[in-house]
Amino acid sequence: MRLVFLAIATLTSFVCAQTQTKQASKPLVLSGTVNLVAATNGGTIVKFTSQLDEESWSVRNLIDGTVWDGRLPQTGTNGWASKDAKFPQEIVFAFRNREIRLINKVVLDPTIPDPTFIGRATRDFEIWVTTDHDPDKATWKLVLIGTLRNEKRRQEFFFIPSEARFVKLRILSNHGSDRYVALGEFEVYEATHGIAVLDQLIARLEQLLVDLKRYRDLLAEQGLRAVTEGSEKGQTEESENQRSESQN
Repeated sequence: MRLVFLAIATLTSFVCAQTQTKQASKPLVLSGTVNLVAATNGGTIVKFTSQLDEESWSVRNLIDGTVWDGRLPQTGTNGWASKDAKFPQEIVFAFRNREIRLINKVVLDPTIPDPTFIGRATRDFEIWVTTDHDPDKATWKLVLIGTLRNEKRRQEFFFIPSEARFVKLRILSNHGSDRYVALGEFEVYEATHGIAVLDQLIARLEQLLVDLKRYRDLLAEQGLRAVTEGSEKGQTEESENQRSESQN
């Protein structure tokens, strides 16, 4: 019986965790804490379609680790802005030494100096990856289609872990401006070994299910035996009663 309670408790915990995961839109595979495309971590921008200017709205601002905060003295940068509002706008990022990494999360921060009602912040976007050496001749794979809320805050997006040497951010729209599209910061994170923990849990659950089936079979066997013994006992008593009546 203790085995049954343990199995039920484990299964219940697993189901609850699954439910909480879905409600919170969190992945089963965990993500690291190091932004792989940050300039301080060796990240680089390989190519881009346009930038408004080199001084204030440079594409390099996307990986400098800062965003506009509006306070004096101003320490954050404006972010990046395109030269115009033509779409799509594309920016290709690489990791340190152009290594291949297994990634499953990006963070986009639309914090820019412009008020949100102007509608210049990035809205719809896609994430593409490739492991090829030349981004100009690469075969790209789409891993994420996302939409940013028109809010000045970091927004996380998860996808199935995918190997990447280059990551392409493809911006499809802003929130209504006809002048340009802008973005404060872009981050990429590596998938961690959380999947190994999940594999262990699956293996444990599978073993528990095997044990439960054995316990069920044992109960069924005991129940059948009890029914059979009861039937045999009843038949014996009935025969004895009939024998007694005939003798009388």
